[in-house]
Amino acid sequence: MGLNGASYERCELAFRARMIIILEPYTKAVQLRTCQRLKVWNLPRTEKVRLTDWHSEIKRLTKRLDHTNIKILTAMWRFGPRNLLEVSRRTGIPFTSVYHRVGKLEAEAGRVAHLIPKASSLGLLQLTVHLAAKPGFEDRATRALKIPGWWQSITSSEAPFTHHSTHAVPVKCVNEFRKYLRRLMQIGVATQIRVIPTGDSYPNFPNFSYYDASAKAWRFDWNRWISALKRRGIEQVVEDPSDYRTIVDKRDLLIVQEMQNDGRATFADMAPVLGISLQGVKYHYDKKLAPSGIVRNFGFDVIPYPSGISARHIVTLAFTNRAALNRFFSSLREMFFVEEISKVLKSNTLIARTYVPQTQVRSMFAFFSELARARILHTYSAVRLTADGETQTVQPQLFVNQHGWEFNGRRYNAELSKLR
Repeated sequence: MGLNGASYERCELAFRARMIIILEPYTKAVQLRTCQRLKVWNLPRTEKVRLTDWHSEIKRLTKRLDHTNIKILTAMWRFGPRNLLEVSRRTGIPFTSVYHRVGKLEAEAGRVAHLIPKASSLGLLQLTVHLAAKPGFEDRATRALKIPGWWQSITSSEAPFTHHSTHAVPVKCVNEFRKYLRRLMQIGVATQIRVIPTGDSYPNFPNFSYYDASAKAWRFDWNRWISALKRRGIEQVVEDPSDYRTIVDKRDLLIVQEMQNDGRATFADMAPVLGISLQGVKYHYDKKLAPSGIVRNFGFDVIPYPSGISARHIVTLAFTNRAALNRFFSSLREMFFVEEISKVLKSNTLIARTYVPQTQVRSMFAFFSELARARILHTYSAVRLTADGETQTVQPQLFVNQHGWEFNGRRYNAELSKLR
C-alpha cells in the first residue's frame, strides 16, 4: 500500500513539480489545520444563515463526485491512497489524469486521505470518553481534556453529555489517566464522565454502488441491509488487540504523524522533517511500519452529502453474541452510513460513528430497532455530535527513545488546578 520503488517516487515528484500552483493552497491548508487552535465552545454571537450557502455546498460536492473521481477514489480506498500508478493500472485511467484529478481534490478539500494508525502497535490503548460539563464550564472541560496531550478528537455533543472525545493513552498509564479524569469531577468542571476502552479503529468508505452520479442521489436500502444481516455469513472478524508492545521509535512516530496530516505525503516530503535521507524514511516504512500494520488503514476525506443538512452520531451497539457482531462487521462495506468503528474491549459491543442526511436519522434508528427485534442487537444507544470539533495526531514529543511514552501526572494535575 506504500510507495513501491524509486521509479514511482521519481514519477510522483516530477508530476508534483508541475502541480506546485495547484497544490499551494493545499499546503497552506495543512499548515493551518496543524497550527490552528479551534474551540469547541464559543461565546454566542449574532450569525446569519444563508440558505444559498447550502446550495453552493451541494453544487461543489456533486461536482467533485463525478463518475471519474468516484472511480479513482474507490480504487484508492481498495489499493491504497499513496500509489497512484496502481490506481491508474486498476482503473484504466491515464496516470496524468489520475494525478491531476487527485491534486485538484487536494487543492479544494485540503487532503484526500489520512492515516488511522494501529494504536495498539504504538503501545497505546484507545479510550472513548463521554463527559457532561458543569453548565458554564464547557470550555474549561475542553481545555482539561487536552492537558495530558493524549487526545485524538474532541467534539461537542447533545445531552446528556456535552463532550465526546477519543484518546490514545500508554497502556501502562491508563489507570493514571482515569484518575486524572475523575479529578475533573472533583474540581467541579464535569458532572458525569463515562470511559469506554476500545480496540483499534477501522475506517469505512462511501459505497458508491448506492450512488447515482447522474441523478446525484444516494439510495439508503435499509430493508436490504436488515435482510442481509439476518442471513449473512462471517467473512471478517474483529478482535481485541493481542498485545500493546511499543515497536516504534521517535522517527517512526514522526512518519506516522506526517501521514496522519496527509496520507499521501511522499518519502521525499518526510525526509527533511525526520532529518534523514529518503532511503532512511523508506527503511522505517518498509521494515517496521508496514509489516506491523501501523500504516494499513486510511480514512478518506470524502463527504458524501452536505454537512449542513446531515447528522453525526456516536452509536453504541451491544450485540447478542460474537457471531452477530462479526456479521455486522462483515457487512460494514455495504452500510456506508457508518464512517468508523471500533470494538469495546472484552465485550460483544461496537462503537460506530455514523453520518446520514437529516431525512435518514429516523430510518437509521428504525434500522437499529429492527436489529434488536431480530435478536441481532441486545441494545443500542446514541450520542449526537453537534460540531465538527478538533482532531490531533500522535504526539512524538511525548515519546523518549529507550524509555518509551512519558506520562507526567504531576504536571497534568498542576495545569488542571489552574482551570478552577
